[in-house]
Amino acid sequence: IYTSNKGILFNALILADIDRFKDINDRYGHPVGDKIIQIIAEIFQTSIRGDMFVARTGGEEFALIIEGASEDATYEIAERIRALIEQTPFTSSQTGMNYGTVTVSMGICMASEAEGPEDLYTKADRALYRSKVSGRNRVTKHSTMAGRAGKSWLLYKKD
Repeated sequence: IYTSNKGILFNALILADIDRFKDINDRYGHPVGDKIIQIIAEIFQTSIRGDMFVARTGGEEFALIIEGASEDATYEIAERIRALIEQTPFTSSQTGMNYGTVTVSMGICMASEAEGPEDLYTKADRALYRSKVSGRNRVTKHSTMAGRAGKSWLLYKKD
């Protein structure tokens, strides 16, 4: 069973990916890329409620598990974080060098849109991919994409 320690099934997954991260590493070097990842991780961590979970899933990718929020509320959380990252100045504290604007693309899938945990991840990843190919620096909901599957597992809170 895919539950939190509070007995609530996870009801949304947000996947995030730093846009054009390879270009950042190629242009400024891996130490700068690593620092940008740290800053973005801190933005994610400080921008979520205590009942949410965020993790770096690899490279420049992050996952957020959201409990107890509607799809619209989940979208608002993702959009708020996306905008905050876009507005953050990425400059060297030592040299003052400005590394320019850094953006993230995100994909959202509600648990009610998926057959199980793997399907939830796959669908959030497809929504993330749609954000990337639609111009980056945006949030895409799986529910707005054509060809999405039906809802077969629902959310509940254990008594």
